[in-house]
Amino acid sequence: MNTPFRKQLVSLHTWSGLVIGLVLAFLALTAAAFVLRPALQRTVYSHLLTVPACHHRLPLDRLAAEAQAIHQLSSLQAIRVASAETSSVAVQFSDDDSVYLEPCTGAVLGTQNEYGGFFGFFDGLHRFRFIQDGRQIAGTCSAVFLVLLLVGGLILWWPRGGQSLKSAATFNHRLPGSARTISLHKVIGLYTLCVLLIISLTALPLSFQPVRDLIGWVVGSPMVIPPPPFSVFQRGAPRISMQQAWLRSQQAFPDAEWVSIAYPNAPRDPVSMELLERGAPHSEAKSYLYLDAYSGKVLRRAPYATQTPLGRKVYLYLLALHSGLVGGLPYQLLLLVACLGLPVQVYSGLSPYLRRKLRKPAGGAYPVRIARKLSEATGICAFELVDPKGARLPSFSAGSHISVHIRPGLIRQYSLCNDPQETHRYLIGVLLVELSRGGSRAMHGLGEGTLIHISGPRNHFQLVRGARRTLLLAGGIGVTPILSMAEELARTGADFEMHYCTRSPDRTAFLHRIRSSAYGHRVKMHFDDGPAEERLNLQAVLAHPDPDTHVYVCGPKGFMDAATDAARQSRWSEANVHREYFSGRPQAADENVEFDIRIASTGKLIRVAREQSALDALVSAGIAVQSSCAEGVCGTCLTRVLAGDPDHRDLFLTAEERARKDRFLPCCSRSAGGTLVLDL
Repeated sequence: MNTPFRKQLVSLHTWSGLVIGLVLAFLALTAAAFVLRPALQRTVYSHLLTVPACHHRLPLDRLAAEAQAIHQLSSLQAIRVASAETSSVAVQFSDDDSVYLEPCTGAVLGTQNEYGGFFGFFDGLHRFRFIQDGRQIAGTCSAVFLVLLLVGGLILWWPRGGQSLKSAATFNHRLPGSARTISLHKVIGLYTLCVLLIISLTALPLSFQPVRDLIGWVVGSPMVIPPPPFSVFQRGAPRISMQQAWLRSQQAFPDAEWVSIAYPNAPRDPVSMELLERGAPHSEAKSYLYLDAYSGKVLRRAPYATQTPLGRKVYLYLLALHSGLVGGLPYQLLLLVACLGLPVQVYSGLSPYLRRKLRKPAGGAYPVRIARKLSEATGICAFELVDPKGARLPSFSAGSHISVHIRPGLIRQYSLCNDPQETHRYLIGVLLVELSRGGSRAMHGLGEGTLIHISGPRNHFQLVRGARRTLLLAGGIGVTPILSMAEELARTGADFEMHYCTRSPDRTAFLHRIRSSAYGHRVKMHFDDGPAEERLNLQAVLAHPDPDTHVYVCGPKGFMDAATDAARQSRWSEANVHREYFSGRPQAADENVEFDIRIASTGKLIRVAREQSALDALVSAGIAVQSSCAEGVCGTCLTRVLAGDPDHRDLFLTAEERARKDRFLPCCSRSAGGTLVLDL
């Protein structure tokens, strides 16, 4: 499909769903509540509709008088009589109430409004009777639904890019997040399409006169029946009784299932009767009988089969099709499934879009003040950050980091190294890097009292609760998250051991704090300029793998690689070795190749150039992705991969997580070949 056209169609499909989605869900749910009325109403309303069989009925005029006696504020409109011996008689009034009577005794069974009771209540809601021109509103929604949602949705669903029809028509429950919701949306839409097309198409002539006129023009036949003839008015002459009218209807239509006799209002009005003959194609296929109100003479007999114009028959069949009055219970059940499926369609179509639009960036930036700046060691400063108004800061867990917004476009991550119980302050340590990209140098240039913005905290380096023993390995400035862990482990009485490696005591951050702490005896210091026997022997420390012991490693890349290599040689489980890097791997740009990214929610295709990161390509295409380090270290931009083979170049994911190929970091990772489909 032409990409610009598809893009426009997606936009129209989405916005039409947003605008009328709730109305459609309302129409569908109210329809679902009464669609089984033809099959169930005699059961649900048995106390009104069913009576013991009787053969000697009271005259209809007496039954009408009994009904009028208890319903005196409204005028009689009609009386409905069924041929079945176990059916009640309904006397209808001008306020749409019907009084149901036992035909042999005249006992009143009850009163119910046309739009009362369970089925009638939802029927009234479905017809939008609570607002003016409600039928036109419902019809307009049906027209938009037909064109933009059903037809447009089918076009958008049609498989592309080699996908088979079978695959496109199958719900993939293994997809994560929004992609699974969109898959549900497409599959339910496909399987309910035919029934929903019938419902929406047949709603149009019910709502709009021009559509009815068009049907009449197409079939070359009028849509309406001729107006009723007039009675011959005889001043002072009495009208025939309803009982006489009913007897005449039995003579004219001996096989009628029921007859509704309308009371004449004006002097020249006839006695008008609607009848349903046995064998009629549906309950809207009514025949008509008109009697002179004074003589009882038949003025017109109009059987449905022979006297109803073709255009009228087409309209009535569409009405019956829309209302579930054809096809019996199987068709009504189909309508029910489609009606219940439509709210699911509305939800599954709108929720991914709304989640994407309303999603707030994790950890929105907020101001803090540098309360204290301390020189902890050569080239290392500690910063104590507090709320400018003295309020508590968001709580954090051991291993958390914050993103410091040093200046526009310059964001750096620093681990929190104070006790997680402290919420009145955050403490970070910053090493001045010789080949700084600007972050550490800018931080060291800040003074006490300066206001800066931070976001977070976030934690991708969490302690495993309930571990029997914990081994903490810190190298250089990598001690910051390890210190927070040591504080928590000591406070909770956990069994742990900590090894801290630095070049020399004067380059050891937080040395005095560690030595004076309650857990100082658990910490072993290792200095590069110290005696050889005091240097850290990783092979010895990690020589005995234990499934109940968890290892946490943080520091420079060389230290991290040595620790993970030693753990791997000793056959430690990957799940028991936890790492956090501070900088990413250098990448060779000449190894890059172009590749494509497809956005799952819209189908949009984005080309990633050789010299461009996937993150940059996404941002350039207007796709918002939260990011921070741009080196594959912090995990902020972690994105789900629904299809494709990622080329992982980060230092954040474990080997097990990479093997699943269901997520990647677009700031540094790429595709190993082919298109990546992202859950965005």
